Amino acid sequence: MRIIRISLVALVLCGVVFVLLLAASIHTYNMLTDETLIAEIRFERTGEREYLAYLKTGDFCAEETLPIRGDQWRIDAEFLKWKYWASLLGLDSQYRLERFEGRYRSVDEQNSAPMLAHALGEATAVDIVRVAESLGALNFLVDATYGASTYQSIDPTRIHSVYKTPTGIFTRSALRPVAAARADGLSIEIDAACGARPGVWRRITDWTDTAARRAVAAVG
Repeated sequence: MRIIRISLVALVLCGVVFVLLLAASIHTYNMLTDETLIAEIRFERTGEREYLAYLKTGDFCAEETLPIRGDQWRIDAEFLKWKYWASLLGLDSQYRLERFEGRYRSVDEQNSAPMLAHALGEATAVDIVRVAESLGALNFLVDATYGASTYQSIDPTRIHSVYKTPTGIFTRSALRPVAAARADGLSIEIDAACGARPGVWRRITDWTDTAARRAVAAVG
């Protein structure tokens, strides 16, 4: 009986850890509601069809500097749609930004000219999409995953804003105000203060994911 009890406890603990790892993966996605600003981009020309892109995402507190080449820029996102029963329990469709890159108008140049791409996605110890794919017909959680992208011509005189909807992403642009250019970016009103401490659930899932990564690294 003692062995059975120990086995049950171990099974429960493994289940809890697995759920937390999946939650850590899910937390790299963002909830989909209505039309919402998810990224802001401005450019500085550094050469012939070469630029530095200044990208803000998330809470817009930090700005990444990414070199790209081409006539246009493009940003890609992965969308995650849950099974119907999960949606009934309150799991909304989600998205995660994946890649930012330059793009050429000409297909010939796209195939021959130098290009640069940058990963935006946050990797986790457990990737819920890959897990769902490996389960095949036994997958009970994820209904569909698909990619969405938007692109626009590079224009250093404009601020490019990326918005998401429940089904995709799109872009708007506006002239870059003189004051914003001097202040190193356009001011954006955000809900959360920069540097605010993450919630308890996010801290738990982040800790679980970090512990899993260290365990994998130690085994490797």
